[in-house]
Amino acid sequence: MRHYIFSLFLCCSLNLQAQAVQPNEKAQALLDDITKIYMSSMVYIFQQQPLINGNEQDKSALFGDNLIANIQDVYIKKYNEPFPLLDHETKKLLVQTMVDVMNDNRALIQDPELEFKGIIPAVFAFQLSAQLSVKGVGLKIKFTRTSDDIRNVLNKPDQWESNVMSKIIDNPKIYYDANGTLNGKPAYRQFTPLPMAPYCLQCDGEPKHNPLNYGKPKKAWTTIDMTGFEMENWTLTDFGGGVSLSVEKSNIDREGTH
Repeated sequence: MRHYIFSLFLCCSLNLQAQAVQPNEKAQALLDDITKIYMSSMVYIFQQQPLINGNEQDKSALFGDNLIANIQDVYIKKYNEPFPLLDHETKKLLVQTMVDVMNDNRALIQDPELEFKGIIPAVFAFQLSAQLSVKGVGLKIKFTRTSDDIRNVLNKPDQWESNVMSKIIDNPKIYYDANGTLNGKPAYRQFTPLPMAPYCLQCDGEPKHNPLNYGKPKKAWTTIDMTGFEMENWTLTDFGGGVSLSVEKSNIDREGTH
């Protein structure tokens, strides 16, 4: 899962040709906003690894209103457009849950004894998705990849995701589906592929890309990446998986604050 996130910073774009059954204009706009906000938060967490793992006293940039303001800045720079209005209940909940996740990790992030806090983008993404799933809001987001390549079984693709990836793996494009289901209810679904990027190779490439091996003789190299997983020797041509988003159709008309 972690390797998908590193590719967000340089390579992923939503300006890809969409395919499959198109949702209505209102639904598609909501799906795009949610995905782009979500991905911007992953980029910000990636960029802030030195602050997260450092011993700085002031880490206020990672919490509350400061967190959201910084994610908004990333969004504007990444997509060259204004941050979306939080004019839908689902978008508001997504943003609030981002704040909640970081608050839940505040003690860990501020622990001066730990050099590596483990709050990498993948962990943030998983915790965010987990909190959303238990709130019963008809919204599900996750990073996934083909079944043979997934590291974390919790991110294993469902049948729809597997089918989509098999269709787009040789020609990655955003895939919309207006006839999906979530929790047994009609839902709009979207899969946004994330191409591999040089950053991915630090964990999933060859040992020569592993930062833990920098400056060491080759005989001392490890094949274990910085988060404790065995490196896969993947290259930039490998399929990088993607972001899977599902929104119950009943949520589309939920606008504003309730």
